[in-house]
Amino acid sequence: MHSTRLPRRFVSLTLALLVGGCTLGNFTFADQQVSNVATFSSPLSYQVYNILAGEMFIKQGNPDQAALHYVAAAQQTTDPAVAERAVELAMGANDGALVSRALERLLKLSPNSADAIQYRALENIRAEKYEAAVNDLVTIRDTVEKEEGHGFEFIVSLLSLEPETKKSYQAFQRYVQTADSSVRAQLALASLALNADQFDEALTASKAAKEKGDKVQQEQASRWIAKALVGLEKLPEAIAELEAASKTSKDTELKLDYARLLILADRRKEATPIYQQVYAAYPDNIDVLYTLGLLHLEQKEFKAAEPLIKKLQAVPERADEASYFMGQIHEGQQQPVLAIEAYQRASAGRYAREATVRIASLLKETQDLSAAQTWLAEQRKASTDDARKRLLLQVDGQLLHDEEQYTAAMARFGEALAIKADDADVLYSRALSAEKAGNFEAAEADLQAVIKLQPDNATVLNALGYMLAVNTQRFPEAADFVNKALKVRPDDPAIMDSMGWILFRTGKLAEAESWLRKAYAVLAEPEVASHLVEVLLARGNKTEAKTILDAMLGKFPDDKRLLPLKAKLADA
Repeated sequence: MHSTRLPRRFVSLTLALLVGGCTLGNFTFADQQVSNVATFSSPLSYQVYNILAGEMFIKQGNPDQAALHYVAAAQQTTDPAVAERAVELAMGANDGALVSRALERLLKLSPNSADAIQYRALENIRAEKYEAAVNDLVTIRDTVEKEEGHGFEFIVSLLSLEPETKKSYQAFQRYVQTADSSVRAQLALASLALNADQFDEALTASKAAKEKGDKVQQEQASRWIAKALVGLEKLPEAIAELEAASKTSKDTELKLDYARLLILADRRKEATPIYQQVYAAYPDNIDVLYTLGLLHLEQKEFKAAEPLIKKLQAVPERADEASYFMGQIHEGQQQPVLAIEAYQRASAGRYAREATVRIASLLKETQDLSAAQTWLAEQRKASTDDARKRLLLQVDGQLLHDEEQYTAAMARFGEALAIKADDADVLYSRALSAEKAGNFEAAEADLQAVIKLQPDNATVLNALGYMLAVNTQRFPEAADFVNKALKVRPDDPAIMDSMGWILFRTGKLAEAESWLRKAYAVLAEPEVASHLVEVLLARGNKTEAKTILDAMLGKFPDDKRLLPLKAKLADA
């Protein structure tokens, strides 16, 4: 009797399918048959040779040649196990012709082989022969259902082995249309559609299941509907779909799905009690612990976050990042010494860069710049890792930049670039210091170097365009760089602001005002506000200019970009 548990060989098959793309080059099955058969004294010796050669190629990591030899061996044997091995390897090699030969041989040796039909179903799906695949799926379903009682579940698991998720979805869509339109089939279809990013189709199938299903099925359908709506960028509708159900449902996954949507919508306060409820029921769920701790931390609820993050520190795979979060908690609690200790424990993990920056900043804030630089120098001396040394030099340079010691900052960034000349982050940092130092030629050279490394880096494109617009008369070039940045990030208010300022500098006041209004609507901060006020004054709109300036000065009374405009407005 065949096993309805997915055979172990399917595990390796799945991995091979995920890799995919293997080819056999110019050496074909027919070539091997012609060139090798006559060399051996008997079919048995030829068979043995091919099996040994196949195993050798498997060990060498050459699945296409392994498949070629096993298919050749299968033609010389009456053992279905060899033919089945040939099918497995041929599918792993992603060679349709070899799969067909191997399957033909296997079915000839074992016409009722359930495994052969499973392989054939997968191959038919891969070849987009969906009607034939559905026939195989029905046969498999009925056989397994009769023998073990879970035929439907088995074929859904079988479909998950096909790495091209759209093909799995299309095959199962045919199955639902012709063989089974039940609620469970619609739910499975929706799941496969989601995996294939077919969100409209997932929505249709989910709604059909919700209309006819029982309470449990309706809740599952609501989850799929919400996921489909997120895929369609309809977050409010997705939240509304799960809101009512989450209040009465006992389904933990549904509650978590709802809470995750609230987080996506920046409604963290509403998500927090849901995570608290789930955590109370499942205190050993690390993902829930992690998310709840961060929710409290982001809302500056340090007392609530601390025990959760401490617990997370005891989880080996989360210890480094938990230490970083603990540093944030101690900072929030005005405990800089404890914060530094926590950040030091995190300085070799996922948040190494952030932890290093915070240690240096805290040493500077609680002692002085010299203390921070001494610590950075000690760290550089102790480190044997070039990437770590570059980071430490970059942090040192940033501290100097923040102290307006721009020439010294450039020198420190230069030390980092001596270790690795094409470090885009360091080049960008040095460019900003060079601009502040008035060395626009050096700043432009560094920014151009970054663009050469990262042509679609919108931040750098925008920075170069804005620098040219402010410090030179090269407005066409400036606009070109900013337009390229807008193509990458069309809704970025900083880039909109740059475009507005270029238009202002070239006398196109109406267009400038339009861009700056869009930027200010998203990013109401001093630089954008100062630009918009300038344009409004130039267009004679003194009243609105004063309203915006007064509002900004109320929030940023000492801003150096806003204060000069106060006098300018008075003289207007």
